[in-house]
Amino acid sequence: MSTTDKEATELIHLSYDGNFQLETDARVILCKVINDESSTNKIDENKNVEKDSGDVIRVELQLDKTSMHPQGGGQPTDVGIITLQHHSTDDDNDNKHCTTVAKIDKVTIDRSTGIVTHSGTVLTNAKNNNNDAELFPPNSSVKVNVDASTRTLLSECHTAGHVVDAAMAKCNKLLPPTKGYHFLDGPYVEYKGSIDVADREEFLVQLKEAYQQLINDDIDTQIQTLSVDEAESLCNRVAKNFNIQDFTSSSNDENPTVRVVTVAGWNCPCGGTHVKSTGLLKERG
Repeated sequence: MSTTDKEATELIHLSYDGNFQLETDARVILCKVINDESSTNKIDENKNVEKDSGDVIRVELQLDKTSMHPQGGGQPTDVGIITLQHHSTDDDNDNKHCTTVAKIDKVTIDRSTGIVTHSGTVLTNAKNNNNDAELFPPNSSVKVNVDASTRTLLSECHTAGHVVDAAMAKCNKLLPPTKGYHFLDGPYVEYKGSIDVADREEFLVQLKEAYQQLINDDIDTQIQTLSVDEAESLCNRVAKNFNIQDFTSSSNDENPTVRVVTVAGWNCPCGGTHVKSTGLLKERG
């Protein structure tokens, strides 16, 4: 099956309930073993990928659906594990129950096709096997588990960026956002426009107060999938801050949609993950 014949991966996190779903059952579409030595021996210390006594086998997995958020939209990749339960029928272990686990450290999406690729290392029961089909056979059932602590941190970071947007609006500074960087090494939000130098110190005090008030108000997060016209009306009713066409599901869809996330009352087209309410950011200050 060629790439053009494959259907887009279903992204569980896009719905409201799916945004908080850390586990899902899926079906394997493709498993590819990466034989390049530099990739095979890659160990990402930040993701705690450990090399055991055997050779590390690096794989790329494509599934029909996933609960993992692929890197993009200013948010880093989810990490976690994909598990295959199966039976070994070799001569030594007739019909023995076995488990193959891939520890996933990078999830990416091809925006032109919507296909998600999970990259990681196989950890158990397959160290000496570099046959693609035997590791995760096509059409086999797997369980996808998102690392909860990492997802929580990334969701908090992304939500905090949207609270900044809401605080800007609360301070009557409706500057169009141009970039959101929700990585943990130094998150920030950029806007188009400027604030007079003489007013910046006072404005920063106001912004911090507005931000803290929105957190104290513990405002629920909303996630909706809307038509392009509905999203345009909802997100741009105050100011023309968004080009909604940049956030549509696909130009090939007969009825394209837009995922709109509302954080602290501020509506924004967004594909990332978020916490349930602004009050959950209190512990982060």
